[in-house]
Amino acid sequence: MTPEKFGDFELLSLLAQGGMAELFLARHRPTEQLVVVKRLLPELEERPDIIDLFLTEADIGRLLRHENVVQVLDGGEVSGRYYLVMEYVDGVDAEILLSDATRRGDPIAPRIIVRLAVDALRGLHAAHMLTSPQGTSFGLVHRDVSPDNIFITRAGVPKVADFGIAKLASLEGVTSTGLLKGKLTYMSPEQVQQKPLDGRADEFAVGLIVYEMLSGQRPFSQADGETEIDALLRVRKGKVPPLRKLEPGLPRALCKVVDKALRPGRWRRYKSCGAFADALEEVGQAHDLLGSHQELAALVERVQVGE
Repeated sequence: MTPEKFGDFELLSLLAQGGMAELFLARHRPTEQLVVVKRLLPELEERPDIIDLFLTEADIGRLLRHENVVQVLDGGEVSGRYYLVMEYVDGVDAEILLSDATRRGDPIAPRIIVRLAVDALRGLHAAHMLTSPQGTSFGLVHRDVSPDNIFITRAGVPKVADFGIAKLASLEGVTSTGLLKGKLTYMSPEQVQQKPLDGRADEFAVGLIVYEMLSGQRPFSQADGETEIDALLRVRKGKVPPLRKLEPGLPRALCKVVDKALRPGRWRRYKSCGAFADALEEVGQAHDLLGSHQELAALVERVQVGE
């Protein structure tokens, strides 16, 4: 694309576009800092409900400061176009790591998977615990945790991104083609059942990501010849085969931790993403399976240079 001036920003390239917003790699002209600008699509600019949620995402995002969460820096309006500004993560997402491992036929080391999951869970827990300056809980739940919104920096630090997409997508009249189908793979049973959600829905999603990374299997992916309704019904039941049945070489203790996070009834999972992170960290340390950020950084570099 031809660079576009947008307020104090220069939009350099289009990173992605969905049914609600477009994401640009941008330069903040006063500081020359690279950032990501998320801008509402023009057809949604007449929707006060969407604009309110979008700007609320910016307000809450500015309060959420954690090393394992992609930072929202600003938000506002330029010539009737509403936008958010987020930190630019120089690295890759976990989906790219998975795709690269599949292409190479070289699975990601369990040490790296455990490190990535522990950090992502710490970021999610911080979001779930976020309160207003007056001490009121926001009750923030990501609702859309998947490998493509867990980024890993070149320094090997995982960061969870995009806390606003699911709430926006639930509004009437917003195009969300493929959202349910694409994200069904990582949904919890209670989300499919449209129950009120808490942080244990995000815990379940991370459990599915860890399960996939360790085993190469996606329990809720839509099978050949299966309708989306069939897949939906499987997610509602929430039955996931025990991890050790697929990977008997993994330590039993590690499999038990992952299996607990994937129990269909949320009352039987860990009480929080923080508790899940603690359990993973403990078993990782006990079995020499807690990788370092340097190991993650080395993997990111290998993937980026395409060795």
